[in-house]
Amino acid sequence: MPSVKIDKSEQVSIKPGVHSAIIDDAAEAVSNAGNEMLKLKVKVGSLTFNSWVVFTTKNSRNVAEFATSIGKKVVEGKTLTIETEDCIGKTATVELGEGERINEKTGKPYLEIKRWLPPGTESTDVTGDEIPF
Repeated sequence: MPSVKIDKSEQVSIKPGVHSAIIDDAAEAVSNAGNEMLKLKVKVGSLTFNSWVVFTTKNSRNVAEFATSIGKKVVEGKTLTIETEDCIGKTATVELGEGERINEKTGKPYLEIKRWLPPGTESTDVTGDEIPF
């Protein structure tokens, strides 16, 4: 089995805030309520998040934010279609926040994607060179 020792200096903690993300995978799905949705695997640093974009009239603002974040043009009053191919491999900016689920080991809330932000939004990512000691 492959293995590697990870030095603490190589670990970067992801904190709530604005981060650059890459969409690793996207699949069409149907919600429990019968609504069309996209099921996404989103990578932020070393973490992978599951995210869902549900296509309903009530959720149209969130769908529009996601579409804008991956570079799709959103026109008010027009039907918006997002294919899985429009998502996979795209870089987007997301806002991470603490979710309701608690990590039993740490007692802290898990992070989750709270919002998809427009391209060009400043990221609060910290690179290895910027980690304070």
